[in-house]
Amino acid sequence: MKVLVVSGFLGAGKTTFIRKLISRSTERLAVLENEFGRTDVDGQIISADSGADVIDLREGCVCCTKSSELHASVITIENTVSPDLLIVEPSGVGALGNVLRILKKIEYERISVLPPVTVVDAESFYQNMNLFHDVCADQLRYSSTVVISRPEHPDPELFAGIRDEILKINPEAKVLDRHYSECSDEWWNGLINPHDGTVMSGDGECEGLQLDSITVRNCSVPSPGALLWILESVLRGEFGFIVRAKGIIPAGRDWIRFDVVNGRVSVEGCGGEKGLTAECVFIGRNIDRQKISDCLRSQYLVESPFDFLSGMNAAGRSVRF
Repeated sequence: MKVLVVSGFLGAGKTTFIRKLISRSTERLAVLENEFGRTDVDGQIISADSGADVIDLREGCVCCTKSSELHASVITIENTVSPDLLIVEPSGVGALGNVLRILKKIEYERISVLPPVTVVDAESFYQNMNLFHDVCADQLRYSSTVVISRPEHPDPELFAGIRDEILKINPEAKVLDRHYSECSDEWWNGLINPHDGTVMSGDGECEGLQLDSITVRNCSVPSPGALLWILESVLRGEFGFIVRAKGIIPAGRDWIRFDVVNGRVSVEGCGGEKGLTAECVFIGRNIDRQKISDCLRSQYLVESPFDFLSGMNAAGRSVRF
């Protein structure tokens, strides 16, 4: 069983990249996620989209409180599901070096760790490097391939500047020179069957992030317009400093997926997908839980601040405010 880690900061576009990887792969595969918070939004999206087996590790850091569960989960998946490829998606605050160090400990003739991929959002690259430098730099330092998730056609000067910054951190990184959607089958196959299988692993732990989160389940809003009003309020800071918000929620007669990151809101209808569960997560600092609860008309789950040293956490209409 080959193990590919797909890393990237909160909202970088890891799940979208994984969905594309699944669609381009002929391997029999499974996905192991360690979501930030008590939610499975990304797992629902991947499973509904591809039918792939998705295994969750929630409510903790796989490199700290959940490290033993990461060991056990990977070994169990190999012994039971036994896919050709296991894609591991750490949370956006996960230190890639620590994740690789843990996986390398359980590598043997039936489990091989592939060179990892890190996904970068060009539009929030400099902001994230400024606010969350240690974690973002760690994800780049231990990555073999770095891909730009958005925009699909970045400004050449912006791209060149980001590429230079990445290579300062990791001179050996292969920084893709175009959006991954334009890549050939040969490139995608190279991620799964690389010519050079060298994988670095961390020799220390980067300083963690102090982030809080609230997960809301069984939630609903009266209409899509009401949801957009709530998301606009998130951007205005009315719920606190929200680094990332995402969810699947009924809005009147419609089911909608939403994502908020770096001052952008995207929404997408998902009414045709069966078996969805209404749940949302808001990640950040100084979160106004009561206000979020009132807006979403639901019981809510409060998650205490957690000091994350590292962790394992389609074409729709894009709305900008």
